[in-house]
Amino acid sequence: MQEQKTVVVIGGGIVGLSCAFFARRAGYRVRVIDPDVQDRRASFGNAGILAVCETLPLATPALVRELPSLLLSPDSPLRLRWRYLPALLPWLVRFVRASAPSASLRSTLALNSILTTALDAHLELATACSATQLLVPTGWIKAYQSEQSYLSQSAERSTLADWGVAMRPLGRAELDALAPGFHGVFAKATLFSDCQQVKNPGQYVRRIAQGCAEQGVEFIQDTVRNFRFSGNRVTGAQMTDRAIDGDVFVIACGAWSKRLAAEIGEKVPLDTERGYHVMLDASDRTLLQSPLFWHEKSVVFSQLDSGLRMTSSVEFAGLNAPPRYRSIDRTLAAAKRLVPTLAGLPVESRWLGFRPSMPDSIPVIGRSTRQSNCFLAFGHGHLGLTLGPQTGRLIAKAIQGAQTEIDLAPFSPSRFSMRRSNDAAAA
Repeated sequence: MQEQKTVVVIGGGIVGLSCAFFARRAGYRVRVIDPDVQDRRASFGNAGILAVCETLPLATPALVRELPSLLLSPDSPLRLRWRYLPALLPWLVRFVRASAPSASLRSTLALNSILTTALDAHLELATACSATQLLVPTGWIKAYQSEQSYLSQSAERSTLADWGVAMRPLGRAELDALAPGFHGVFAKATLFSDCQQVKNPGQYVRRIAQGCAEQGVEFIQDTVRNFRFSGNRVTGAQMTDRAIDGDVFVIACGAWSKRLAAEIGEKVPLDTERGYHVMLDASDRTLLQSPLFWHEKSVVFSQLDSGLRMTSSVEFAGLNAPPRYRSIDRTLAAAKRLVPTLAGLPVESRWLGFRPSMPDSIPVIGRSTRQSNCFLAFGHGHLGLTLGPQTGRLIAKAIQGAQTEIDLAPFSPSRFSMRRSNDAAAA
């Protein structure tokens, strides 16, 4: 019987918790192993946007052409610590390959398939975990200081419209009503109306964890070092001082997943985009009704229950380098010069987190091709919060051997080795 089988989920962020919740709902005994470092999770520190409009992958020919200048500019939102370049180079090569038209189309198809019902998965999970009040249908504003900047994104908007993404232009009066703290700053804007906002991402994750515990999920505060094997199956997860046995294992520990995936024979090109945020004290005023992406500065402002959050600065430097807040501090200072209402807001805190990113923008979701009782659920990049519950539903069905409504082949951990084989055959 399913109740007798134990699913061990490695990772307690939004993806791991979602896998645990839906596996438990399917009747399995579930254990979650996580060191419980709450403020290092990407889902803790993001802008709280359920960005179901993000159907297009990050790798595009235009971005690839801009990469050298982006990496060399001191004011760029994309930074690389040059000592990390040798480690990152294979990822960058795959990123460039992923920008090819055929590869980009594959990524877009995959993203579109999984984003379409992502909000349904959030509602299902949030309802069960008493967290629906944290979900607000705000939409997401992408705003431009000039007509020229707005027109520069016309092709992207047209492509998104072709894929069925809901959007509409905002007039100046409507924009000022949705973003009163930024009155007069922007000339043009687009509202992506289907997006929602999580008003307190940290609390949302805690509610889901509490809901899992109430359903009988067991939590173990520890770190998995390696696995124990028997044949082509994993039999246990070795932690610091003990091992946990299980029947099924799910690797869902975000940017820390690559090493454990390699332990079971899956070589995946996972790296981390280090993301920064600054929290401003705006508890006594409403500056934004909807989260806002500022195109020219490549930052997101999001008014949360805890204040105004500004997220910015993608940095490639691995998991161990210390944080550098200089870039995001410069960006905030520049924003304050243009937005008087920001000038008087004190900085409450700064944060660094780690986004687990695949070069083709497609997460790894599905059964391992190396160990039959292992499943992988990581690599969601900027869409971890958006796709966490959806991923959990899919993993639970895959564990059961049930047919999923979404084709998981594009998300398979084997897709990179398969592509190498296809390329060699074509040559």
